Amino acid sequence: MTNTRRAIADIMYMGVKITQDIAPYLKSFTFNDNEGKSDDIQLDLEDRDRKWQGPWLPKKGDKISATIQLLNWYKEGETVTLNCGTFFVDEASFKGPPDSVSIKALSVPFTKGGKDTKKTKAWENATLQAILTDVAKDAGLKLVYDAPTFIYDRVEQDKKTPLAFAKSLAKREGLATKVTKEQLIIYDELEYEQKSEVRTITRGEDDVKSYDFKESAAEEQYSKIELSYFDGKTKKNIKYTYNVPGVKDGPTLKINKRAKNLNEAKRWAQKEARNKNKGSKSGKITLMGHEKMVQGVTVNIKNFGAFDGKYFIETSSHRVTGGYTTDISLREVLGY
Repeated sequence: MTNTRRAIADIMYMGVKITQDIAPYLKSFTFNDNEGKSDDIQLDLEDRDRKWQGPWLPKKGDKISATIQLLNWYKEGETVTLNCGTFFVDEASFKGPPDSVSIKALSVPFTKGGKDTKKTKAWENATLQAILTDVAKDAGLKLVYDAPTFIYDRVEQDKKTPLAFAKSLAKREGLATKVTKEQLIIYDELEYEQKSEVRTITRGEDDVKSYDFKESAAEEQYSKIELSYFDGKTKKNIKYTYNVPGVKDGPTLKINKRAKNLNEAKRWAQKEARNKNKGSKSGKITLMGHEKMVQGVTVNIKNFGAFDGKYFIETSSHRVTGGYTTDISLREVLGY
């Protein structure tokens, strides 16, 4: 007898496993794996008996842990797991008829001085890692730092939430931010883009349900970055021009930034080129559910014509209903 391929949303609520308890009510479970903002989940529940809109309704901040269990997905007798992480209830909504309840939860804890509180603070002669360690703590998170060391004379957080401030610091250095499993993760985008592809996605294969690619004129790549700054030692205005590798024709971006020396100006000009150019070629693909299609990995795109190449997954959405599908948003990798 052949075992049926199945996907199950395995849910822990406030430390108690409730997978079997909610199974009769669960219409769909969605896990959004994001870059630059918190991960999130949503549970859509049928509520004919009015339990979820009443005594079972979760409270804001309640803790939910979730995994997706794939039974016999690739071969009979095998179980594969996608650990979605830990989340905190942010919103519960109720609509009808027929009555249904949706529960949304974020990967950021609701702590005093956390994600919604704007703060003002300053650091002097501090590394980026040290600054972000403090910022993560303010958001109730632990820092995971996978990036080079950067030292600053002075950095100010001026009426910004911890996560918004962390994202702005990281972006300046070409780093990415991610909030998952009660951690603030900082990583080097270029380094992650250079990692081996986790799979090749080929047009025409059975698990490719739909696709949508574009190369936007509005996202025309800059060929030069012209950065001007004031040198405190020489008391002169300095201009540095970065020629973007592989981009022959394109506009010049002129910016003014506070840099302490030429090396810092060069680094920021290169990172600015990445930030401005990385969205020029992008796409979306819907696949039969695949647990390895997560944010931060690369894939090879094949048989998509001019859009073939290596891509970086910016976001992925995993949805369990009667079946299991994965939507990925991706962009072509850069070489700088």
